[in-house]
Amino acid sequence: MFELLGVPADQRPQDLQPIPWDALHDTPDKSDNGDVLLQVCSDNAYINEHVLRRVQEELADTFTVAWVVQGHQRYNSRQGRVSRTEGRALIGFLDGTSNLNPGRSEDDAGLIFVDPARVGEYPLLPQPGQPNPYGGPQPPQFPGDLRPAPTHEPEWALNGTYCVVRASTIDTPRWDRETLDTQEHVVGRFKFSGASLDLADDDAQLHADPAFATNPADERVPIGAHVRKANPRTSADLAHRIFRRGYPLIESAVDELRRGLVFICFARTISTQFEFITRAWTTNPDFPRPGAGIDPLRAYEHVLCGGYFFVPPISSTSKPWSWVLPETAV
Repeated sequence: MFELLGVPADQRPQDLQPIPWDALHDTPDKSDNGDVLLQVCSDNAYINEHVLRRVQEELADTFTVAWVVQGHQRYNSRQGRVSRTEGRALIGFLDGTSNLNPGRSEDDAGLIFVDPARVGEYPLLPQPGQPNPYGGPQPPQFPGDLRPAPTHEPEWALNGTYCVVRASTIDTPRWDRETLDTQEHVVGRFKFSGASLDLADDDAQLHADPAFATNPADERVPIGAHVRKANPRTSADLAHRIFRRGYPLIESAVDELRRGLVFICFARTISTQFEFITRAWTTNPDFPRPGAGIDPLRAYEHVLCGGYFFVPPISSTSKPWSWVLPETAV
């Protein structure tokens, strides 16, 4: 799209590239990244279908669909928005309990929205010989080809954000056959309360920091568990966090009901956040220490499609169509 708009290379979002499926250890059904992400949300599938049909009709000469997935809002039995204490994934566990909260934290907002003046604050790649905050006799080993952070961003991108979509199904029959103990050790949380396994199984502990955050030698949450691989919680790791806004995936096929997750996240970079989390942590068998293995949740997943995108800033918060684009656009 930026090529079609005639935007010079130095005026494009500097961390944007096609999603590198091989590097992420994914083999999707549809590998096409796509050029434009269209997220259509309503309370009725007829409305969503109508919007997509109108776009296809009006832009028939230039617009073709690369992939489509359908997500659903998380369900609760009362009226109103699903809260963090109610939002369960289809595997039965509470999801998003440690998500960023940009509405209440300027620091969290700073991890989501691009600020060209703060590019110099982006975290550097891990280097040999650095202190090891993860415990154990050996430090983690990282891939040698991790992508560095961009060195600048164009001024027009201020308050824009990068977006990653990764839609996948879960082998729910296999997951449902696992014992409760196995499921909890895969995730690293109690299924009912959502508390970390190294705390009491109590609703009041849902948002409490895990014990391993201050004592990495505590392995009541296994070192390879999902919560420990995806968010190790050391002070050096805080800058890698992302803002997640996913949807459970429920799609019918001829002979099955596919269940999974339309994972959507937003961040000020892709390289130092989503991509770093995936490559340096969750799919790295030598993190947080050699031999830890990859995130065990990935063994139940099958990726369908996805991509890397940039969401332009808007000039008015009350006008979500007021996108800011480079002045050099034609």
